[in-house]
Amino acid sequence: MITPDFAAYAVGADVHLHQHMPSEELVRRVEEIMTKIALECVRSGADLIGHIKCVVETKGKGFLAVSVVDESGAPHTKGKLEDGIEEMELIVNVLLYGLKRSKIQEIVDPILLRELAFPGAHLTIEDLEKHEHSHCEGDHDHEHGHDHEHGHEH
Repeated sequence: MITPDFAAYAVGADVHLHQHMPSEELVRRVEEIMTKIALECVRSGADLIGHIKCVVETKGKGFLAVSVVDESGAPHTKGKLEDGIEEMELIVNVLLYGLKRSKIQEIVDPILLRELAFPGAHLTIEDLEKHEHSHCEGDHDHEHGHDHEHGHEH
């Protein structure tokens, strides 16, 4: 029987790259991040991985979706990133059974901060379910306060 302790965590990461990073390296790094998140969740007591998903959006340089759907941590990747990315936004969604949301956040955030710390990059991450604070530092050109609405599936 599946335990009732279902938890979901969604986080966004905004990465500004100030040094050239080959797209193959970015794809490899995102796949690695997803595998590390999955394996660490399992190690921490997750009973069942529902879906660990990352979507990478860029400005005209491609789109990537990486999913992990079981405890093996094997990433499934769709899409393509082109070279010359200067800015990318990652949305990570973790849905699983057996861990509290706070524990998932304790696993995910440090992995993102460590693995996306490219040389010279500027990185901000934001819990997408806590809209009352924003990490905008004046270097973004967003005219509106809500880019996307995530996690409103029924």
